Amino acid sequence: MSSLIELTDAQWALVEHIFDPRGGRGRPAVYDRREIVNALLFLARTGCQWRYLPDRPPWPPVWQQWRRWRDGKGQVWRRAMALLGAEVRLHHGRQATPSMVMIDGQTVKGGRAGPTFRNAGGRGGRTVGAKRTILVEIMGLPVAARVDPAKPHDVRVGRELLGERLGDLPRVQAVVADGGYRGLAKLAARRQVRLDIKAPPKGSSGFVPIDPLWRVEHAFAQLGRWRRLSRCYEGTPESARAWLEVAAFGYLLGRL
Repeated sequence: MSSLIELTDAQWALVEHIFDPRGGRGRPAVYDRREIVNALLFLARTGCQWRYLPDRPPWPPVWQQWRRWRDGKGQVWRRAMALLGAEVRLHHGRQATPSMVMIDGQTVKGGRAGPTFRNAGGRGGRTVGAKRTILVEIMGLPVAARVDPAKPHDVRVGRELLGERLGDLPRVQAVVADGGYRGLAKLAARRQVRLDIKAPPKGSSGFVPIDPLWRVEHAFAQLGRWRRLSRCYEGTPESARAWLEVAAFGYLLGRL
């Protein structure tokens, strides 16, 4: 594996209890969990096929463990993201959890033949693919992620993501978004958080960065460097979300 995407000893010490908890039942693991995490980071970063993984560990046990972490009730990648995000914030003198989050979505083309969850959506309804939605805090760190078919409106997807994750973010007092998310007002009122809609200055034309929402675009750009995300290659939203969380985990490792 490339040393650029391998966990250091210090990084592994932070997350080992999530990926390799003690006291579990069953046979001892044949392959070290740290090597499996490194293999999955390699897959996410390079975009290579499973069978092109380096031989140690072999790709079948890596794939099997990937499925267990994706489908298990432990929410492994979500917990790892939360832990790393808290560490980065504490390192910069902030509290572990944010008081404000920003939300935005990105429609990406599909890249897989055969049965899939994707459909046509995005601007003009012409992109056959998936919609990735993320929550980002003020430093640009991904807090939560979700992947859906491209067709549902941003408000519907955003409502579901916030409904799922605001309970994990007890300090959040405000949600910042662009004008496409005005429909979140009822949810914000019900959850007793402020919905802050940002818009470009009047009279502006073309793309104009909006502060602080440009941090969400920057986060999408950084996640886009992970080639597994260059398109949506997955057949289910669960797999697509998990790969997005793997890339976010890798990105947060680089921010430590």
